[in-house]
Amino acid sequence: MSQDLRRRFLWSSLLAACAIVSGCASLRGTLALPLMLPDDWESRRAALQTWPRFELRGRVAVARGEEGFTASLRWAQRATASQLELDGPLGVGGLRLEVKQGQIADQIAREDLERRLGFSLPVDSLRYWMLGVPDPAHAALERVATDHPRLESLQQQGWTVLFPAYAKVSGLDYELPQRIEVTREGLRLRLLVDDWSASRR
Repeated sequence: MSQDLRRRFLWSSLLAACAIVSGCASLRGTLALPLMLPDDWESRRAALQTWPRFELRGRVAVARGEEGFTASLRWAQRATASQLELDGPLGVGGLRLEVKQGQIADQIAREDLERRLGFSLPVDSLRYWMLGVPDPAHAALERVATDHPRLESLQQQGWTVLFPAYAKVSGLDYELPQRIEVTREGLRLRLLVDDWSASRR
């Protein structure tokens, strides 16, 4: 199978999984989410960058040259501590990681993840990218949509991050990223979110 066909197959499989699980119509919140977000981009960005608690569940597809895989993903954020769970055809069995202060706490787990992925995951920035905002610790080049206070893309630390789709969180008056594409030097990570939840508690 050619590289292009392999990548198309992986992404098509991911989209099909989303259609089955959530219908891709809206993102379901399961905890207490803020009822509103600011209408201007600068204020909204600041609000999202300071969210201390959130969770998401979805699917991830990784393509690296001729290789690629898909897996289910769960990310839980509690202040500066993160928990990442991957389950699916990512080697044998699932993978669970604890991240503190932007660093994977378990050195063996970090090396295992890098071996399976084939690259070092920017976990310190990823928690912000998933919310549709840049990592405040690093300079970023932003492209903001002209009709909505949200990002279309950003470039940060050598990574290009695209936000091709947002979806409204059920029962609330704003949208969060539903599709996120992260690329760098022949690597492509695509995340499809089917469940968002967040809390100020």
